Amino acid sequence: MTEGLFSRLSNAPTMTDLQQTAQLALQVEFSTIPVYLSALYSIANTNSYAYQALRSVAIEEMFHVNQAANIIVALGALPKFTDSAVPIYPGYLPQANQNTTPHIGLFRASPSVFGDVFAGIESPAEFGAPPQGDNYDSIAQLYAAFVDAVTAYPENPFTNMGPGRQRTDIYIGKFGGDVQPVIDKESFMTAVNEIVKQGEGTVPAEAPLVPFEATGTYNHYGHRTDGTYGPILGTPYELSHFAKFRKVSLEPEVFPETYPIISNPVTNDYTNPTAIQLATTFDQQYSIMLRAFEKSFNASEADPYFGVVLLIMHRILPGLARSLMQTPAFSGGNSSVGPTAAPAWVYVNDESIKQKQVALSLQETMDQLANGQQEDQIRLHLKSALAGCQEILSITEKLDL
Repeated sequence: MTEGLFSRLSNAPTMTDLQQTAQLALQVEFSTIPVYLSALYSIANTNSYAYQALRSVAIEEMFHVNQAANIIVALGALPKFTDSAVPIYPGYLPQANQNTTPHIGLFRASPSVFGDVFAGIESPAEFGAPPQGDNYDSIAQLYAAFVDAVTAYPENPFTNMGPGRQRTDIYIGKFGGDVQPVIDKESFMTAVNEIVKQGEGTVPAEAPLVPFEATGTYNHYGHRTDGTYGPILGTPYELSHFAKFRKVSLEPEVFPETYPIISNPVTNDYTNPTAIQLATTFDQQYSIMLRAFEKSFNASEADPYFGVVLLIMHRILPGLARSLMQTPAFSGGNSSVGPTAAPAWVYVNDESIKQKQVALSLQETMDQLANGQQEDQIRLHLKSALAGCQEILSITEKLDL
């Protein structure tokens, strides 16, 4: 990221400045997803409010990633999800102010994680807070800087004449948002406004943010009864991400049971061979998904989104993660006591690793599991993941994934 954009917000930002800022926005949005999913999978009761609220946020973050990628494509570039664009944990949001933003990582879910980490990530900017580029205090202020730069650009920068393809055919889920093409400054503003209000909420002058208030009417945002999408007085599931997280953190007495996972796991620390193999397989599958995600926005590539990315995201990675979280991290350990393993979300920069190897590794792990109640539960998760692997094998072979 060059410093030029943020020193020339209302002066003369270049196309390169805009492209780099859009890529930064994508990386900021994507970096929250493994954080939220690690906590989500650690919640044993999938019917709990905490689980459902966090799941809705994770789905909406995928919408934010998709919109950010569409903006990059509209600016004539291609979104990057691999190599230097991959988040590393623990750490901070990309280029955030480390003095004012939370230290993020892959944590076991708890009320304090919801309140201190998750709500911190999605904390709204105070009313009147200035736009900020790198070293931003809130995600909303980063987007405000991006809006200023686009506004200052003398022409319509969204020509969509590059090698990419915008994705407006994606239905991520009930809470995913409305994915719209970016073709001009107006549609860009609409996309950014939806991302910010859905995530952090908005704080008008007449209702300043009260840090310990569980909810606020200004934070409601989502699908309205007339079919439109915007500010509403709605159900808790239509609250901003910040408000959802605050609500969970302020009700610790009803927080659901979680698996005793290691936070910020490091695969090399494990001594249980099954945990090592599952963690390695998870990282390989995650890496294949990221490479497929890049291809899905590149018009010169066959489109792997529906046939590969969605299946990995919704079936294979969850099955692998839950298998890990019920597997002792250390030899001779007890999964009910812990610590159990967890995915490290590490990118494996080795394109020779293909989907077929992931499927073989899953089958091998299943065959090696001993017989027992806990092993049977793990085997069920792996069976679901393996079925997803086998479903996409023919597609990934054609796409060299």
